[in-house]
Amino acid sequence: MLYLLKKKINRKLKEFRENYQHVRFYNGTEEVLFLSLKRSTKVRTYLNLIFRLQQQYQQPIVIEFSLFRYFVLVKWFKELDFIYFSKPFQKPKMYRLFSHKKSADFPINFKYKKVYATDEYVKEAVPYIMHPRNYMIAKPELLEKQVGIVMSGNFEAKIYDSDTITKNFNLLNRWQIYNQIIQHTAVVSITGIEFKEQFSSCVFLDKFVVMKWQQGAIPSEEWRHYLSSAKFLFCAPGMTMPMCHNVVEAMSVGVVPIINYQNWLNPTLRDEKNALVYESEESIHQVIDKALQMSYTAYQELQKNVIDYYKTFYQDYDFESNRNKTLILLNEDSKDLI
Repeated sequence: MLYLLKKKINRKLKEFRENYQHVRFYNGTEEVLFLSLKRSTKVRTYLNLIFRLQQQYQQPIVIEFSLFRYFVLVKWFKELDFIYFSKPFQKPKMYRLFSHKKSADFPINFKYKKVYATDEYVKEAVPYIMHPRNYMIAKPELLEKQVGIVMSGNFEAKIYDSDTITKNFNLLNRWQIYNQIIQHTAVVSITGIEFKEQFSSCVFLDKFVVMKWQQGAIPSEEWRHYLSSAKFLFCAPGMTMPMCHNVVEAMSVGVVPIINYQNWLNPTLRDEKNALVYESEESIHQVIDKALQMSYTAYQELQKNVIDYYKTFYQDYDFESNRNKTLILLNEDSKDLI
C-alpha cells in the first residue's frame, strides 16, 4: 500500500505542476450548480456528479474552494471548461445546492450499501459513469461482433492480490480471478496493439482475449470502439471496491458483462437476462464455456436486454425528479462502502 500511496502522491504533484494555470474562479452573475462536499470526497465522485449534472443542466458548475480541492482537482480544469472554483470566502448565486446539509436542494450521502444490499432499483442513487474521457469525445462507431470475450486491465499482484475485496465484500479479488482465467484453453494473451491489428480477421471469435495494460493498452479514446467488437466483457472487481468503469462502458456499446459484483449495479444485473454471473473460482471456467458456446439467438436476446438496461438506468439521470430528496453517490472510501 505504501508503494501505491507514493505513486499517487507523485502523480498528483505532476498534475498540479502541469495544470495549476488552468484553474478558474467563478466571476459571473448567472445562477450556478454549487457543490459543497466534504473533504473525503474522491475525485471520481466529483467527476461522477459533474458529468451527470452536465447531461441535464446548462448552468455553470461551481465547486466550493479549498486548498485541498484545488490540489486534487486541478487536472480537470484543463479538461473541462464548464467547472469553476468559488472565490475564497464567497459564494455565488445558487440555482441548485448539492451538499451534505439537509437543507440543500440535493442533500448528499455516500451510503452506497443501500444499493448493493438490495436487488431492486434505488432511485436516489446517481448512476456510476464510464471513464470520464468517454463523455468528452464523440460516440464511438460500433463494430460487428468478431471477438468472443475480452478482458483488459491491470492485473498486478502487488495491487490486486489483497484481502480488501474478499474480506469487505466476500468476493473473489481480481488477482484470484485472473489466475483462474489464464488456465482456460480459450485464453489468448495479447497487447492492445495486437488486438487492433488482428480482431477483424475473426480469429478471436471463439477466444477469450486478455490484454494487460502493462503490455500496452488500447487508448481510452478508442477503447469503446474496439470493445464493441466483443460479445462479452469479463469484469473483475477493483482494488478497494468492486465497481469499475468498464462494466458501464461495455453495456453502452452492447457488450454483455460477465460479472461477480452484479448487485453493485442499480438495479442488480440478472444472470442470463442482462449478464452472465460467476461467484466461485470453480464457476469461472464454466461461465467462460457458457459464453463461448452460446447460440446466436440466445446471445441476441441477452444483448438486447443489456442495451435496454443501459438506456433505462445508466445513460442519464433525472435530478429534478429527486429534488429535495437525498442523493446517494458512490465514494471509493472503505468507511463509506461497508
